[in-house]
Amino acid sequence: MYEIQAKAASLVNLSQVRCITGFDAIRAAYPDYLTDESRLTATFFDYLFFPKNEGELAAALRDLNERRIPVTIAGARTGLVGGSVPPAGALISLELFNQIEAIRFDPHLDEWQVSAQAGVSLLELEKFLASRQIPGLDNAPESVQAELARFKLDPADYFYPPDPTETTASLGGTVATNASGARTYRYGPTRAWIRGIRVFLANGEYLDIPRGKYFASPSGIFTIFSATGKSCSFNIPAYSLPSTKNAAGFFTAPQMDLIDLFIGSEGVLGAITRMEVALLERQNKIAMIQFLDSDDQAMQLTQALRSDSRLALDYLEFYSENTLQLLRDLQNKPGFPAGIPPIPPDARSALFFEMDYDPDADELVLGALEETISSCGADLANSWAATDEREMDSFKRLRHLVPETINSIIAERKRQYPGIHKLGTDLAVPDQFLPEMWDFYKSKCEAGHFEWVAFGHIGNNHIHVNILPRDMQELKSGLELFENFARRAVELGGSVSAEHGIGKLKQKFFHLMYTPAQIEQMRAVKHAVDPNGILNSGVLL
Repeated sequence: MYEIQAKAASLVNLSQVRCITGFDAIRAAYPDYLTDESRLTATFFDYLFFPKNEGELAAALRDLNERRIPVTIAGARTGLVGGSVPPAGALISLELFNQIEAIRFDPHLDEWQVSAQAGVSLLELEKFLASRQIPGLDNAPESVQAELARFKLDPADYFYPPDPTETTASLGGTVATNASGARTYRYGPTRAWIRGIRVFLANGEYLDIPRGKYFASPSGIFTIFSATGKSCSFNIPAYSLPSTKNAAGFFTAPQMDLIDLFIGSEGVLGAITRMEVALLERQNKIAMIQFLDSDDQAMQLTQALRSDSRLALDYLEFYSENTLQLLRDLQNKPGFPAGIPPIPPDARSALFFEMDYDPDADELVLGALEETISSCGADLANSWAATDEREMDSFKRLRHLVPETINSIIAERKRQYPGIHKLGTDLAVPDQFLPEMWDFYKSKCEAGHFEWVAFGHIGNNHIHVNILPRDMQELKSGLELFENFARRAVELGGSVSAEHGIGKLKQKFFHLMYTPAQIEQMRAVKHAVDPNGILNSGVLL
């Protein structure tokens, strides 16, 4: 079925919606809403809305659409590309859409699914799965309460596989950006775990889109009927997506599921207000940090681990030689994670990974791991291992300490150069080009005499190369180099944004990846769904 019927939300008077009017008032009382984690800052917009339900959201959207006022949708504002920073017009915050609404078991998919509003954070979802308590369900239908009671009796532990680094991120934001993280290596990005969404269009009407119901026609068409009987039809884009982790541009595929058009579209097609997410049963794990002789050996071992069918790693992360040195410099300073032994002085690189582990049955798995590591000239004895949550969390804390340290270094340099900022890649390439892309990164950074480190999702060929400019001239040179990095990734069939999206800050890279004709295909979809072009102006397109 390629036709879908939009629905009208309950009528609410616009005067009921909490709204702060005037930029001076917004800036004085709500300065946090002028920016997000990208540190891009709004210079002017007129309205800040805080709808507390879908009727109020619909009222605000209808009014703004009729007046053709640009509107930016914001969640937790944890994005790194300025997507929730308004260039003008209005900002609508969905932070009050913060209710976990239900949990149900789907017998056809043999999985538990959580229904939640867009403002629920990843951390709040995690807390619910641990406590199995949902505040505010006293008046919920009996069927909802019965399913919750059934979930409480299930002896297994469950988790939500997507794991973007920032646990305060809202579910709605992660769906809008198809967010990913370390565990994307095994479980895929957010898209793979979304079973349904509700999305509000620019005119205030909404679509309920379950996965598996609405598919593009054989000729690539979707049709949306409005609540008043009008229809709009559009063709899905005809380009091919890279065969790697990717968060740049609209998803497209022959006879694709409509839900996937909205997931990852960065809010330019609609505001996602609720979603159904799938859970997975938690298994015992072992986390390891394998120390190595060189970054080249890390590339070799990455390829060996990926090709060994006996090993099922949840994630596969990388510490370059200069990243390990950065961590060594921190070891005797306050804030270094407790319980972490000294990093071996002769370690010149490392891989950090996690996999299923049953101590009573996994001798064969550990034997396979040792064999694979030895085949690359490394020694399993030169590793750290953790099986309890406390130790595993300290390993993850070590990983997160890297970007935190980089940010603190840059913050100090801003005292002398206020306009300076770090430069970090978000590129990914197909598996076979990992060594080539790494050589390109390393040779160019060394030739430019930059201060730099590299870490991140090597399992997906998605290494975060971070340059720490020491002055404004190095910032300028680094920006030029990063454009060369993006060009090279595209030449190798990769993505200019593997996980952060395009937002407002990566437009130049976006145009390296897509031709003008392909971008025009995306614009045609946008125009069909949002003919006045009000939603998330300046984002992606």
